[in-house]
Amino acid sequence: MTAAGSRFRLALTATAARNRSLDARELMARAALGPHGTLEQLLHAARTGDRRWLRRIRRRVDPALVAAVAHIMGLQELRPTDRDDAIALFELVRRACGARALSPANQTLHAQLALAHQGPERARKLLRRYLKIAEPARAGLSADLLVGRRGWAAAFQALMPAPGPTGALFDDLSTAPVERVEGAHRVSVIVTAYRPDRGLITAVRSILAQSWANTEVIIVDDASPPEFEPVLREAVALGERITLIRMPENAGTYAARNAGLDAAGGEFATFQDSDDWSHPRRIELQVRPLIEDRRLVATTSDGLAVTDELMCTRPGVRSGRFNPSSLLLRRGTVLRTVGYFDRLRKAADSEYIGRIQAAFGAGRVRHLDSLPLALIRLSAGSLSRAEIRAHWMHPARTAYMSAYQRHHQLIAQRRASAYRPADGSDRAFPAPDHLLGTVRESAYDVVMVADWRFLESPQRTALDELRALHAAGFRVAVLQLDSYRAIQLRRLPLAAPVQDLVNGGVVDRIALTDPVTAALLVVRQAGVLTFAAATDSGVRAERALIVADRAPVRADGSDHRYDPPACAEVVRELFGAEPSWVPQDPGVRAALRSVADVAAEDLPLALAPGGWVADRTGASAGSAIVGTDLCDAANWPSDAADSLAVCRRVPGADVRVRLPDRPAGTCDVPVEPTWLGYQTGDLESRPFLHQLDFYLHFPPREQAEWYSRPALEAAAAGCVVVMPVRYRGLYGDAAVYCTRSEVDALIARYRADPALFAAQSRRARQVVAAAHDPGQFVARIAALLPALLTIP
Repeated sequence: MTAAGSRFRLALTATAARNRSLDARELMARAALGPHGTLEQLLHAARTGDRRWLRRIRRRVDPALVAAVAHIMGLQELRPTDRDDAIALFELVRRACGARALSPANQTLHAQLALAHQGPERARKLLRRYLKIAEPARAGLSADLLVGRRGWAAAFQALMPAPGPTGALFDDLSTAPVERVEGAHRVSVIVTAYRPDRGLITAVRSILAQSWANTEVIIVDDASPPEFEPVLREAVALGERITLIRMPENAGTYAARNAGLDAAGGEFATFQDSDDWSHPRRIELQVRPLIEDRRLVATTSDGLAVTDELMCTRPGVRSGRFNPSSLLLRRGTVLRTVGYFDRLRKAADSEYIGRIQAAFGAGRVRHLDSLPLALIRLSAGSLSRAEIRAHWMHPARTAYMSAYQRHHQLIAQRRASAYRPADGSDRAFPAPDHLLGTVRESAYDVVMVADWRFLESPQRTALDELRALHAAGFRVAVLQLDSYRAIQLRRLPLAAPVQDLVNGGVVDRIALTDPVTAALLVVRQAGVLTFAAATDSGVRAERALIVADRAPVRADGSDHRYDPPACAEVVRELFGAEPSWVPQDPGVRAALRSVADVAAEDLPLALAPGGWVADRTGASAGSAIVGTDLCDAANWPSDAADSLAVCRRVPGADVRVRLPDRPAGTCDVPVEPTWLGYQTGDLESRPFLHQLDFYLHFPPREQAEWYSRPALEAAAAGCVVVMPVRYRGLYGDAAVYCTRSEVDALIARYRADPALFAAQSRRARQVVAAAHDPGQFVARIAALLPALLTIP
């Protein structure tokens, strides 16, 4: 295992928390301890307080990664002992290696866990010893440690602008009176409620106490039962500027907000959850920028999440954060262009803000750089607690976010309309059942599993496979599993071409927890079964196929990608089916000699016709234009450099490189200053290949795989594809073959003979079209289907 410093530590910690993987702990422990210890030994030392064990090996291990093991366990809480083990591990590192061995995030989480599970005295001691804790977290911890003691009120008030709130409980909150600000611009405050309690009274009172005088309050009751009428009447009686609207049937918060937007009479509108509290200057501070700058269409602000007892510390979660309900908008302008909230039960406020930014430009929505202007109540049954945790979000919210972010990209490019009607009709992209408030079982002919965030050879090939299956009448879904070859700190959406298939209705996106039956489950990328989530799966398959897209182990033994027996066991546990294996190419087949139940024939490689391609009558004038696509070179440190080495053997060539599909700055590629390097988001594969005369495919010699999607696409685009002779069995006449040392001479020969170049270009296109028709893949899949389970 190779660990790449703090970037690796942070990314793996976030990935493990997101994916709820128990095996990721083993991975981090291996990175931390190397051959000098195991996770079980580490936990034993922590549980028994054996600091001498860690001190003996501290110079041979990485204490920061040991602390990261504790951090993962503290965030995941997958087992009953996880909280205690995380605290014990943090304490082991602190005592054996010193507090400096713990990062600011480690120190913060340790203190937060101590407060939650060991009490204020222990947390107070840690806070004195930990000097790296950032000020916002330290302020929140300090305030919580003073609850019930002298000084708490001042500490809590300091978390918000003056005048700060007072009161021992959430529903007792009040502030000192503020000076009233008169203005001609009315702000309508829309408060939605369903089965309201005393929190509604608190919320409405906080609006009536605003410094901005010209407000109206519109309470929209989402068809609460009759027994909640007294609370609603009491709320309306709090002031003269309060209107009550009743929804004819329960339709959710965002349908109620849409009704409130229609009923509002103000030039501006904002929102308030029925159990939250707004600082008395929130509306004033948010409306002033809109009055002073007519170009602005909306403002937002932060909120502080607290319990009923006004405690703000939640382990691993920032209490002060962006508050989507704070949105204050120029009502007429926004409604004309963007329309209304998406009619969901949950999660539509962030989509609405993002859609406004996409339609008008991010610069026309201003976020106030201030202390939190609202208190967000965290009750025991809060959706925020149940569906949003540190680095983790309910899969339905994640899928919805990926879908709307892609739609917003199209809006910003003026390729899609931003307008959404209030009734929720004419959806531009799908929403998961969980957010729509429906529960239904689904059945698919084929469910395809991969890490769809990045486009490497398997995913680029799978795009054509998915389209072909859909065109053949099969019902198809995709399932996202993160690959630990592509760990990322931030949550990333599906790659745009994959999300386009989902948004366009070609395929559905399902989650591991969804109740789904599949006739055939295809794991398109074997490595995603490594370190799989410790989650109960609702997906059941009649039959399962694992595509060996890469060899399990690099030819020289340096890179262990996946363990076939372990992968097969994960398929049995997650999907309830006995899997069989199919290699993608002869090179991978040779590496699967010890694996049982391997198909007799390799997987047909699909490449759909790419549209019109101009006949190439010879190489371009001037320097030779050569290049390569590094989409498969991001998974091992030396792969990119090895793949580019051949380009240095063509002196004087115009070299162009399409970089690995990873976020900028996360993958080091040694591109020469005179070469052109393209990020994948800046230039798609097809226009990149049409720039080239010669495509060079010379991956590392230790790489067992023969198949490269970019090389096949280059041949289909009419490039002269040059590669080692060992790949002739797969590519045939679609490429020409030589050693690395012979590349320069071969290119010179084809450049000097336009007829030779044109003949090879034409031959390559013909071979690819004949050998890689997606219909062959569809026929293979159809033969594997035990039965069609399609539901109308």
